[in-house]
Amino acid sequence: MGLTVGLLYNLGKYDPPEEGEPPDIHAELDSEKTVLAIADALRWGGHEVIFIEADQNAYTTLRHSKIDVAFNVAEGLRGESRESHVPAVLELLGIPYTGSNVLSLAMSLDKPMAKRVFAYHRIPTAKFEVIELDQEPSRGNLRFPLFVKPAREGSSIGVSTSSVVTNARQLREQVGLIHRYYRQAALVEEFLDGREFTVGLMGNHDHHFFPITEINYDACPTGRAPVYDYEFKRDWDADHYYMMPAPLTEGERDRLCQLALAAFKAMQCADVGRVDIRLDRNGMPHVIEINPLPGLAPGFSDLPRMADAEGMSYNQLINGILDAALERNGILAPAMAQAAATA
Repeated sequence: MGLTVGLLYNLGKYDPPEEGEPPDIHAELDSEKTVLAIADALRWGGHEVIFIEADQNAYTTLRHSKIDVAFNVAEGLRGESRESHVPAVLELLGIPYTGSNVLSLAMSLDKPMAKRVFAYHRIPTAKFEVIELDQEPSRGNLRFPLFVKPAREGSSIGVSTSSVVTNARQLREQVGLIHRYYRQAALVEEFLDGREFTVGLMGNHDHHFFPITEINYDACPTGRAPVYDYEFKRDWDADHYYMMPAPLTEGERDRLCQLALAAFKAMQCADVGRVDIRLDRNGMPHVIEINPLPGLAPGFSDLPRMADAEGMSYNQLINGILDAALERNGILAPAMAQAAATA
């Protein structure tokens, strides 16, 4: 017999955006198909699954639940630290869970704060400015071209080919769009125009690195800005848009993995994560951002595709994440404990 696992999630909404809302407002939430796939994978691992919608009733549900561990994919409902709300409740109730802790999730979603942490640890990241809601757009000491995105969003929300700006007028327009639609500060960075990679890793000690993925912008229509945005992810999920594994020398691969691990440790992430890295014009890698709550949509999200590329099944990926959390918390599933006792 396995464990009783509480699967915490926020289902996506398929209603059209309300007036004044951007078209990608619900992009980070999970589909029912993804939630069911995770549940099936956990059952494949021998565990019982209890579905728990991470809404305003989650605290009461969790308080009265009889779960051994939580598998957390909840993005949160609202607020600048929304991804950290469910882990905070779980910690309050003493329930162990998969993935990173409250502080790591809050800092990672706050992209300017994450970049400050990277800078402190001397992890290369693009120079940046933060334009608050009450500030006039300014590039400060930054050099065009620049890249503009919301300061506290995930899943490429608020990112498009228009995010790359080359003059003051475009900067004003794009910052104004972020302020108006997303009602938050805009992060303005110097645009890195080199190759782009995403590095997935799992575990807490002997970290497992998945095949590095390179975004193949050469496959995109001519003239399109090299931006891994919501449109790219939604419309171009065919394999030829992704080079997996990326064409890298062993030294280049090791360098990217070391940089990703440094970012993972600097943010005190746990169990699983994905680090996006981009090269500058001189070929130097910089961390764009880190995602300690990576998407797990089978056959679509980056991490499951990386796992598939190395021959790891979706079931193995999900249970690998759970096993990393169990080991970190000093928990053995009953079957594992019995095997250990008789070894």
